[in-house]
Amino acid sequence: MGVRIARSGLAAAVGRAGAIGCISSVGLGSIEGSMVDYIKESNKSLKEEIQKARQLAPDGILAINAMVAISNYNDIVKTCVEENVDMIISGAGLPLNLPELTSGSNIKLVPVVSSGRAMNLILRTWHRRYQKMPDAVIVEGPYCGGHMAFTREQLAEPSKVPLSSILTDVKQALAPYEAEYGCRVPLLGAEAITNCEDVLKMLEMGFDGVQIGTRFICTEEASIDIKSKEVYLKAKTEDIIIMDSPVGMPVKVLRTPLSEKLIRGEKIPFGCPFQCLRGCQASKANFCIADALLKTCFGEVDEGLFMTGSAVEKINDIISAEEFFVPFKNYL
Repeated sequence: MGVRIARSGLAAAVGRAGAIGCISSVGLGSIEGSMVDYIKESNKSLKEEIQKARQLAPDGILAINAMVAISNYNDIVKTCVEENVDMIISGAGLPLNLPELTSGSNIKLVPVVSSGRAMNLILRTWHRRYQKMPDAVIVEGPYCGGHMAFTREQLAEPSKVPLSSILTDVKQALAPYEAEYGCRVPLLGAEAITNCEDVLKMLEMGFDGVQIGTRFICTEEASIDIKSKEVYLKAKTEDIIIMDSPVGMPVKVLRTPLSEKLIRGEKIPFGCPFQCLRGCQASKANFCIADALLKTCFGEVDEGLFMTGSAVEKINDIISAEEFFVPFKNYL
């Protein structure tokens, strides 16, 4: 949901509906400002989005998604502390120093994991260094979109890595720490959620809540061009392919002219005035993911990259974010 999809408008709409609205901190700054001072522009733009979301939904709960893989991660977290956001969600790497970066604040810390092993590493580190527990944990399965810690093989055959098994492993990792701290950490499931029924299945599985991504791309409030939203609306399951990302992880994307070129091994020429990803080696990368996602935002369909979750075929209309939550009124 990064690079201008999940901004203040979408986060505020979700917050007004009674859920937790989330702004992605990646790729918010203007191209011109980023070329002059990437870190300064990123911080300024994030502050503006946070303040807009607060104005649009003053009573809403506001989260910021901060990817560990970005080069300005520490600065982004610092901005979140300065703006006193309610929650930081952190994945695409292990947020091992997040408690230190948020020390003295009341911000809720929510790591994203895809295995009990990753959960255990975070818990051990946070316990030893900071005597801190997560306020909640997002557990992602291989049907999710975005950058995840699964292999290509696991993403190609996701049924072999059931979310229920990951949930069991995460609960086992948490159990001794929950006993020691005298608390229970809420677990939020993330995988192929497009409607109320999907949410209820997650709750029945044992989760306390959910995280939703791809469905909210096709909302009125998502900040990308209608032509790009239509690509998602037309997509079928067979249009999903797996490719390598400059982030250093495999990622699911829709079959488009750009992704076809990349799958064939073609190199898309680009210049890099800043390094937005820690591990990106611009001289060796076949394309600039930031540039490709910006083109998606602007509706340049042939040159854009369309990251997706596995359930994209079930999304066939553009709705308001508020409309998504209407069926839940029957369960309140």
